[in-house]
Amino acid sequence: MLGGETKAIHKHINESKIMAKQPFHFYVRKNKRKFIFGISSLLFTNGLDALPPLLVGMAVDQISQGEPFIKTFGLLSLLVVIALTIAVFRYAWRIQWGQYSHGAARDLKDKIFSKYLNLDQKFFQKNTIGKLMSLINNDVNAFRMAIGPGVLVLLDALFISAFVIPLMIYLSPSLTWKTLIFLPVIPFVIARIEKLIHEYYKKQQNQFSELSATTQEILSGIRTIKSFAQEKNYEKKFNHESKKLEQYANKVAKLDAAFSPTLELSVSIGCVILLFFAADDVFSGTLTIGALLSFYQYLQKMMWPMAAIGIGLTFWQKGMASIDRVTELLSEDNKTPDLGTKTLSAFESFELKNLNFKHEQESPFQLTNINIKILPGEIIGFLGKTGSGKSTITDLISGLYPTEKGQILINGENIQDFTQESIHNFITYVPQDTFLFSDDIFNNTLLSTEKKQEHVIDVLKTVQINDEIEKMDKKHKTVLGEKGINISGGQRQRLALARGLIRDTRLLILDDTFSAIDANTEKLIIDAIKKRLHNLSVIIISHKLASLKLADRVYVLNDGAVEAVGNHNQLMQDSSTYKSIYKSQIDGGPI
Repeated sequence: MLGGETKAIHKHINESKIMAKQPFHFYVRKNKRKFIFGISSLLFTNGLDALPPLLVGMAVDQISQGEPFIKTFGLLSLLVVIALTIAVFRYAWRIQWGQYSHGAARDLKDKIFSKYLNLDQKFFQKNTIGKLMSLINNDVNAFRMAIGPGVLVLLDALFISAFVIPLMIYLSPSLTWKTLIFLPVIPFVIARIEKLIHEYYKKQQNQFSELSATTQEILSGIRTIKSFAQEKNYEKKFNHESKKLEQYANKVAKLDAAFSPTLELSVSIGCVILLFFAADDVFSGTLTIGALLSFYQYLQKMMWPMAAIGIGLTFWQKGMASIDRVTELLSEDNKTPDLGTKTLSAFESFELKNLNFKHEQESPFQLTNINIKILPGEIIGFLGKTGSGKSTITDLISGLYPTEKGQILINGENIQDFTQESIHNFITYVPQDTFLFSDDIFNNTLLSTEKKQEHVIDVLKTVQINDEIEKMDKKHKTVLGEKGINISGGQRQRLALARGLIRDTRLLILDDTFSAIDANTEKLIIDAIKKRLHNLSVIIISHKLASLKLADRVYVLNDGAVEAVGNHNQLMQDSSTYKSIYKSQIDGGPI
């Protein structure tokens, strides 16, 4: 049986595939009731809104012909009723339409975020945070504007034209075709402008992603930039990316600016034609003053549909350019798909069997013929120089990269046969680069784990940090700054370790977790962890031999292969790498 988390993931994947083919139709079907109510209310409102010019013209004719005021008063009263009804229904369709478009945006953001959470490590290595933030914010908003306000103004233009043009024909067929003679030219002008807008807006959004990525990188590394006095150089870099965005935005703006003048020109010429040809009809009596006034108002009303077509199609082209980028993301393949169906109920063994791995097809192997077996209650260590493959092994154990079938086994069975949810509940990985959230210490330790406060305090004592927390003003409710900037590196590492221990999983991976912790505190922590080994196995990756003293055995890695396995005495005889590291640390390096 698939777990609840896995089922939700598959549901998102299936919906995303359908949405990618016809995004507008997908969200119309998903919000059918709000969409239909909004369209119906808009149609009714436009129908009523077409009546006032005709009624005003009739009232003018009645006044000019000396009709009783009571008769004109009836028309004026009807105008008031129509205005009130229009106000009510206009409010109604705006509410419904807003809920429809914002609901679509929320759903699309959920799909994107779900995709982010379930993509593999390689995806995040080749895509910047700025680009990913731009997709979930700017591109989603552009799509919302397309299927919301964009479609709305297009339909508004269509409905107004559908009601107004017949009334114009009713008042004067000859004046209608004369004043609207330039309308057939408009679609050809629009098509050309829209094609260019789509092209340049996509470039604009891509450049916005680049600028967001640059900004995020600069702000994240602001300490380093200031330390090396590189403010001016990075300011130039930011200004360069910002200038490129401005150039693309200006090209889109120029095309967008051409819409209204182009579309409204035909209506303005129509007004001139009306006054030129209508004079004879008025003098001959075939057209009343009231009818002329009504016709002129209808001609003015046709200016909005012409402008609305431009506005709506601009929104639409921007939205379609953005949804192209979003669907590219949603169609991205996960290199480590969740295809397993089994769940883990017990831990008997964890094994790497003849494991070979390389990141890309063309690249050399990072790991070759790795054979490691871990049993319940064991502590094993990985030691090696930088680039030897230690962290790559932990990434593979954590499921961050795909491996060939049969190379990673749990309880003797292929790891790919188990659901990822089950594996994540089996393994806890504590990285060297600690990430803490802008939240209090208590919540940073728990994350979403449902544990009581006494459990949190107990694990904080295990990692030797509780006494330090008790001295803080708000103790466990002390809010940490971004990435834990207001506490020391050693405190950050210990909080990350506490977060890992409180999950109570069966395999704990500590990737250089003690690098910022002093030797005495490190020994106390490892002794405390050893007391928990009745239900926990530990993998310790470290450059420091002191961190590996309590390991049952140490695997020494060199150039992606296991050079030797054993305890201190065995490795001093069998491993030149181990002897070299031992000598450098004894002679003055970290112990």
